[in-house]
Amino acid sequence: MSVAPQGWDDGQARFYARTLAQSDYAARVAPRLGGPWSDVLDVGAGSGALTATCLAPRARWHAVEPNAAMRGLLAMCRSSLAHASIELRVDPRPWQALPGDVHAEVVLAANLGATHHEPAAFFDAMRPRARRGMVWVVAAQAGPSTFCLAGFLPAALHGADESPAHERTLAGLGAARAPTSVDFADWTCRHTFARIDEALAHFTDRLRVGPGDPRAASISRWLHEHALVGPAGVTVACAKRSAILRWTR
Repeated sequence: MSVAPQGWDDGQARFYARTLAQSDYAARVAPRLGGPWSDVLDVGAGSGALTATCLAPRARWHAVEPNAAMRGLLAMCRSSLAHASIELRVDPRPWQALPGDVHAEVVLAANLGATHHEPAAFFDAMRPRARRGMVWVVAAQAGPSTFCLAGFLPAALHGADESPAHERTLAGLGAARAPTSVDFADWTCRHTFARIDEALAHFTDRLRVGPGDPRAASISRWLHEHALVGPAGVTVACAKRSAILRWTR
């Protein structure tokens, strides 16, 4: 699934995992990935909710996840995998520290920062480890990719680049490292907060909006006008698109 960005604390990582669990991310993206896989090196495995749906019985799943909170969620997958005799190895090392003898049939990287910020270096490090191919899942919506719920807000409030992030990934890879194919999956990111003030606190924190900043009042108005209030709480949602980049030997 999706990895917590470097530097996130455990609380932020758990929020990210809960948001994806409330979304239709795995249901929409997993069918496009090309599984089931019998041997996968999952770099930035997150909570494992995406990859777990793509594994064949008796598969080997090497989940690389430096974030402690995400590793705890990964460990909870073991009981549900046991009936299919799937072997899960949770590896706390960052991808740069993986030894040279770590290989798999397929290397998966879903929403990993390296595929956005240093795609050529990540490609060169991972391609030799993939015996059959690689799959990357990269943000592709025409909207912000700064944090998962940013697209709920209008551009005037989130203030981020709205060009599709996967275009920067492809440009960074260049022609020599271009994927064999590119596919797309549309899904909806959503999170339900207990109260509207919790939602406001989330957005002001992620946007670094301090006390007295006039954007706080604008975000509050937007939430009151556009959030869905129901018995379960206050739900915010935004449209997402994922690009699935594949390389095959």
